[in-house]
Amino acid sequence: MNTQAIELPPSGEAAAILLPDPDKVFLARAERFDALALHHGLGEWLAFLGRLSRAQHAALEAAAQDIAPPTEDVLERAHKHRMPPISVASYQRPAVWREILRNLVGDLLENAPVGARETLDGLLVTSAEDLDKLGEKLLNGEPEAADMARLPYVAAAMQVVFTALASKLDADALPLMEAHSTCPVCGSHPVVSVIRSDGPTAGLRYVHCTLCNTEWHVPHATCVSCGDRDKITLHEIDGDDGIARAESCGSCESYTKLIVQPKNVRVDPIADDLASVALDMLVDDAGFVRSGPNYLLIGAGE
Repeated sequence: MNTQAIELPPSGEAAAILLPDPDKVFLARAERFDALALHHGLGEWLAFLGRLSRAQHAALEAAAQDIAPPTEDVLERAHKHRMPPISVASYQRPAVWREILRNLVGDLLENAPVGARETLDGLLVTSAEDLDKLGEKLLNGEPEAADMARLPYVAAAMQVVFTALASKLDADALPLMEAHSTCPVCGSHPVVSVIRSDGPTAGLRYVHCTLCNTEWHVPHATCVSCGDRDKITLHEIDGDDGIARAESCGSCESYTKLIVQPKNVRVDPIADDLASVALDMLVDDAGFVRSGPNYLLIGAGE
């Protein structure tokens, strides 16, 4: 666990924690997937993920009022013990997540790629008990090979639920965790980090939660996994647009991607991560292990 003092953004200028905007997060992601798909070798897949993101936006709009915020007791307990208030390890997930999953599947089936239809059809007839088991495997980081095809859709439904929950919190009441790799809202790992270009956060680095879409500040040139600042190396693909880079750590041999928003203000952490899988291959070949998963591509870099 990192024991360094946590470097916060300047007080009063930029927030340490940025909660997701439920009206924009999935819709903006869908638009970014659409744009990336136009001239990409993985265009069909990225376009499908754009449709999934739009389905998530619709699901969040429909279910937002059915997802109650954490109770005051839960918030007080989390604050007292300096724990994420909607921790994936202990928070009771709303049962509505299964309905959200089935709605997502229903929205996707009509135009789904042939290879995805069998998986989607199977999810529609999966029992509530088995769906809950899949959810546990996803959030506990113990997926089995036989579950891999279904888990991105399970993850998409969980993202809707935890994003709704995160959006109902008060960012000012949340402390950063001691470990940079722990989301202060749900305890999940970050998918990538983002160099931001907007407002008071411009130039600062935030890491983006793979589950609840919360972002939290981590200083530049600091390993997200172990906190080391002495053995950091940047990697990028020659001739690329510079939007996606990777920061590797020689101490723990992990890496985290950097998505550089000043290169394109419309970047999205999840979409641009998946559009830059060639960079993952480059850094993997150099012997580094990805620090956190992208839940829409379960098992990548694990």
